Amino acid sequence: MNDDFSIFWYNDEHAQGLFYDLLARSEQAAYDDDFLAQLAAYREAAPTSECADIFAAKYLLHHGDIENAAACGERAYAKRPINLEVWRILAAVYEQLGRDTDAIAMQGYAYGLYQQQSHLSLHLTEENLQECLDRFSLALGPGNYAPMAPRRAHLDEKGLRFDSDVFIGEPLPRHIAATDAPFWSALYTENEYLSERASMLASTRGSEEFLHAGYKDTVFHLQKAQEFTTPTSIEIHDGKTLIVPIAGTAEEQRLLIQASQETRPTCLGKWSFSYFRFDEPVTIHTENETPYALGTPIPLGHHPQRRKLVMNILLDGLSWPVVRKYFADAMPNIARFFAEGTIFDQHFSTSEYTYPSLPAINTGRYPHHTHIFNERVSHEIPRSQKSISEQMKSLGYFCGAPITGGDSVYCGAMRGHDQLTINPWNMPAHEGVERTIRLLEAFEECDQFLFFHTTDVHPWNGVDYKFATPVETRLPLSERLFPLEKNGLSVRLPNFPIYQQQFWTELRHLDRSIGQLLSYIMEHYTEDEYIINLYSDHGTSIFSSPPSSGCVDVVSAYSTGAAWMMRGRGVPKGAVVQDLTSAVDIYPTLGHLCGFPIGDDIDGRLPAIFGGTARDAVYSASQYPGQSFKLAVRTHDHAMRIETRGAVDEDGTVDFENAIIGIYPRGHELEEDYALGSEELRAFFYPRARDFVREIANNGEFWPAMRAARPEWFGGQP
Repeated sequence: MNDDFSIFWYNDEHAQGLFYDLLARSEQAAYDDDFLAQLAAYREAAPTSECADIFAAKYLLHHGDIENAAACGERAYAKRPINLEVWRILAAVYEQLGRDTDAIAMQGYAYGLYQQQSHLSLHLTEENLQECLDRFSLALGPGNYAPMAPRRAHLDEKGLRFDSDVFIGEPLPRHIAATDAPFWSALYTENEYLSERASMLASTRGSEEFLHAGYKDTVFHLQKAQEFTTPTSIEIHDGKTLIVPIAGTAEEQRLLIQASQETRPTCLGKWSFSYFRFDEPVTIHTENETPYALGTPIPLGHHPQRRKLVMNILLDGLSWPVVRKYFADAMPNIARFFAEGTIFDQHFSTSEYTYPSLPAINTGRYPHHTHIFNERVSHEIPRSQKSISEQMKSLGYFCGAPITGGDSVYCGAMRGHDQLTINPWNMPAHEGVERTIRLLEAFEECDQFLFFHTTDVHPWNGVDYKFATPVETRLPLSERLFPLEKNGLSVRLPNFPIYQQQFWTELRHLDRSIGQLLSYIMEHYTEDEYIINLYSDHGTSIFSSPPSSGCVDVVSAYSTGAAWMMRGRGVPKGAVVQDLTSAVDIYPTLGHLCGFPIGDDIDGRLPAIFGGTARDAVYSASQYPGQSFKLAVRTHDHAMRIETRGAVDEDGTVDFENAIIGIYPRGHELEEDYALGSEELRAFFYPRARDFVREIANNGEFWPAMRAARPEWFGGQP
């Protein structure tokens, strides 16, 4: 890479030539000594590229060295978990190693994303049948909308078939094997008959109507639990009372609970959790060996090193640049509460929408490090990347989410939670507030970490959409009617008045609901007993000026400017911080305040107000497969904008050669009349931007099968 900063990016032609030479040899199966020599040269030229491990695995597989081929394939997978060549290699080596479920999962990834480029060879036995089919179904599906299974695999007398379905009354399959209990999927039930919701779902679960509409109003309850059919003993340790959730798998299922003095029956609901308080050891018996789900016991008790309440409140789609000026008037309850805490005024999201943003927040890592950016693929964050909830669980907190979506379940960003209440689509704050208060009351005897996710202000395409009634009754007809163009993507919605009025109206409703929750907290906890952390995962496009190019700017300040504010023990009072902060900084900040360890490998940085170092720049990127890669690198005064000429491939890589580059004053991004040609600014921005994108730059090296599968993106050319 040259250092005169006249050109942003040069591909390495030497490494590129070696790649295509190896590719040609590989296509001819010429795995000889010359291949090894070229591979050694390529490793030296591109030491961090996963492609070297892919070629090495192909060579080793050809020569029957399965163990080492697996090692190379797994190294490549760690760097590029969404890659057809990697999946093919691992499917082959895992099959030969007898790792049937892992082999089937790799085939599932490939078949789900590249059906025309994939061949299925499933090794199913009576012993592994259900596990393999469940893992295959998980791999086939998208990464969001848990516990839905849009292409669930079934085997019958006609062979393999795929149906739209949902994982319910069973443990959710997982991409990575683990020793802790899985999430067991049930239905949220409160003050109603236990099995009625299960009866309704059983009759609709396989229909197209449920897949496309019915699931949106279904509230799921995911609980860490394991299935049992035999008597199970629950012990009491150190005199700590336990709360134990238990769910049935049949209607009016009888369970016998044997304590020291007597044995008494209880009735379980089908796919519905009930809670039981145990002050002494008990043994649980089921009749007729009918399975039941026994939740991981929740010990009661407080600890002086913990807070009684730590709560993360995610206001999905709240754009702080839009709200900032009107905060006190538009959100009076929230504004009054956080006036006694710290507000970060120059805060930015990592991405333009929730699927990549939420795992970034929960792990302190950018999406190109979590590898969660492609919602068409379901895979899991490595276990070494601990989520906030995993860290809080290790500190002894009860971890629950009274309202959240299914976006981050399959990918593992919600690992560590004892319980998740899932609204797969709409997450209204008023419902979440009531559930949260009930959860606070139910588990007031233990220290709680809660996650609250609401979509009240998140915009949706208005075609065939019911807006809030106050919006519809107050808008004049000229603003009530709008072009009926359904582009489907909320991140690209235009600045129609009806969208903007919907935002402000729902913002008031949101503030009213959250205000009730904050009032409850102030009435029941002292300032030293809680930390309340409120933020958004991205902004919105509906306040951006119409683009001259005709394409909405998805990484504009409105689309990526986000909210972040905190209050409670250890948080400075009355502070408005002007330092630049990123969504990945939330993770180390909670670690600092709550006491969980922070590794050196995260991207988040502790803000200066907490004793860390202020950032000199923040990064927001759109890494959406099939579209150009877009990056905004911002300082207080300037912004560098990058857009590639080609599309991001399914694996997240893209060619940065000849990318479109511009540096602008903040407030005038992409306005060519304001473009700056300062060499000093290029010397500041170019090295930072290069370091940010280096791991996803493909150097113009493409796998032919992946390119051929996306002719609409790449013209069918490798």
